[in-house]
Amino acid sequence: MSSHDGSTPGSDPSTAQSSQPSISMSSGSRGRMDLAWGHCREAPELSVGCKKTKLVCLYCAKVFAGGGINRFKQHLARAKGEVEQCRKCPPDVRHQMLLNLKGNAETKKKS
Repeated sequence: MSSHDGSTPGSDPSTAQSSQPSISMSSGSRGRMDLAWGHCREAPELSVGCKKTKLVCLYCAKVFAGGGINRFKQHLARAKGEVEQCRKCPPDVRHQMLLNLKGNAETKKKS
C-alpha cells in the first residue's frame, strides 16, 4: 500500500506540470513567459488576412498590429516616443513593466 501512496505524490507534480504546458502550448512554439501577456489578449477576429495575430490591451482596448510583446510593454510602461501610452494601466503594472524593460536593456548591454 505504501507503493500506492508513493504514486499519489507522483500524480500531484504531473497535475502541476499540466497547468504549465497549457500556458506554453496555447502560446505557440516560443512560449509566452513574459509578464505582459497577462495584460493583453490576442484578437484573431481582428487579424483576418494578416500573418500575425493582433494584441488588444485589457485596460484601454488599444489594438496593436505589430511590434510584439516588447512594444506592448512600452505601451503599459508609458514609454515616451515609442507607442501611445496607456492611461488606464494601474500604477503597479506600469512599474512592473518599467522594471522589466530596464532589465531587458541592461541584458542587451552586457551581451
